[in-house]
This record gives sequence, C-alpha cells and structure tokens, in this order.
Amino acid sequence: MDKSNETKDGGNGHALAVRHDEAATGLRVLNLLDDKQLASAEVFLKKIIATDKGGVKSVNEGLAILMRAQDLQLPFSTCIEHIHVVSGKTVADIHIIKSLLSRAGVTWECVHDYTPQYQYTDGNTIYNETQLPDYCVKCRTAEQAVKLSEESKGDAIGVYPVKWYADLAGKKYNEFQISDKCKIAINQAHAQKLKAEGAFPVIRIPAVPIDYVTEYKFTRFHNIKGKIVKQEATSHFSYTEAVTAEFFKKDTYVKYARIMIGHRAFTLGARDIASDILMGCLEDTENALINGGLDYAIENAEYEEVSQDNQE
Repeated sequence: MDKSNETKDGGNGHALAVRHDEAATGLRVLNLLDDKQLASAEVFLKKIIATDKGGVKSVNEGLAILMRAQDLQLPFSTCIEHIHVVSGKTVADIHIIKSLLSRAGVTWECVHDYTPQYQYTDGNTIYNETQLPDYCVKCRTAEQAVKLSEESKGDAIGVYPVKWYADLAGKKYNEFQISDKCKIAINQAHAQKLKAEGAFPVIRIPAVPIDYVTEYKFTRFHNIKGKIVKQEATSHFSYTEAVTAEFFKKDTYVKYARIMIGHRAFTLGARDIASDILMGCLEDTENALINGGLDYAIENAEYEEVSQDNQE
C-alpha cells in the first residue's frame, strides 16, 4: 500500500488505516491491543450505531464484525450489512459466502434444485431413489426393467417407479398396499359407480415424492509447486435431513423450505472446498442449527415471494 495514503499515529501505527485504491475505501487494519486505535474504532462504531446501519446494536458487536472483516479481508461497510452477531457468534449471509468463493476462483453448479425423489421397485422390493444400490438401473416401465435384468445376467437389476393410487377420501396408497378387494377406476365417475356396486375404488395418481434434494458441484484449481491441481466437491441437503434437524418446528421454515435447504446444501460444499477461505465463518442457517436463532436466519434469507398467479 502507498505510504502516502496512510494516516500515521505518532509512529505507533495508524488508528484506522484507510485503503485508497481503485476498488474501494474503508477500514482495513485495526490493532485491538492499541488503546488509541481501539478508542478511535469505538468512536467510529458509535456513529454507525446511531444510524442503525446494518443492525449493529453495540460497540462490542461492531468490534466483532470488524475483526471478522479483517480475517476475511472484506470491506467493513459491506460486513456490517451482511455479517451479524447471533448467539455470541459472527455469522455471514449467503451473499458473503458466495463472494468469498468467487474471489478464490471457485465455481459451482446446482445439479439438483429441490428435486423430488421417488420410490422404485424391481417388482419385489421397494427402493428409495436417494438410497438406490449401485447395481440398480432406473427404467421407465416394468417391461424395460425385466429386459435389462435378463440381459445383464444378474450384474444389474432394472427398477421402475412405484405406482400410486388414492381412494375417494383422498388417502394415498402405493401399489404394494393395494389388495384384491380394491378396484382400479379410470376416473371419478367410474370410481363412484364402483362404489355404488359395493367395491372399494382407487384412482391412479402421480407418483408421490418421498424426499426433496438440492445438490451442488464445486470446482477449484490450485497451483501447487507450479502444477495445476483440480479440486472438486459435491454437497447436498434434503428435506428429510431438515426434518431430522428439527428445522420444521417453525412455520416460516416450512414456507421457505426450498430456499433454506438450498443454502444448507451450498454452505456444506463451500466449507468442504474452501475452508481456508471461509476461516470458520458460520453461515446463518448453520448457526441456527447449532445455537438456535432460526427465525433470524429465515428473516435474512434470500427468497422471492411467489404469487398465486405465478404458481398456476
């Protein structure tokens, strides 16, 4: 940094060193062990608190955010809006996580965006799509599955989607729960006719998802001793995992399940491929899992309201 741009403090360093470059200006270096620098920082933070900028509630919170900004080498003005103190820990929103990865040259692809997962069968056993053995090959129909199994001579087993039905009361059944007493109707009128004849009618319905999964694939290149090394990481998070983590105790999480599950899936992969960049900084929903504060995480989540017109 150009020495002419530094504010000197009697030879003891700069109270609040200011970076002047083409990109940005702001707090960069703060020695919290220097009483003069600390006092200057407190005066500055009190002015920030008075403006209600970024929701900083106290000087101590501001200092914690400032320290985290220094660790991550981010502008303080950005951090007070996107990094907060919750349950005694500094947590960052998803925007900070993504910007840190982009700066490190990490790229990512959303392979599955809250993709529904279904049940499959080979005619005897039901498999969950998320737990299909390697020897199982998904087919569209039972005929295709049988043909594949025969041609592979036992090396692979063809599986096909489980059929689902509903009775007139709306209760749903998979094909293995249908007994001989049930009569399959082609539509509501046919079902009512079968019911009048004393039968128990069921109507074929679309397959019922057993889970929803969001998955990300990350790619990063390292220069190690002059050799370019490619690093990849894949991460996912599912509706079932969210239930296990007791996310859905809050109605608001139910409302924005897709967004919150996507954030968790992304953060898991980000921590795997770039822990040296994130420096242990927790993302909002991670902190919610560990220390509560779920309402806060949802409140600061990136989501879009969907109108009824857009859903149709």
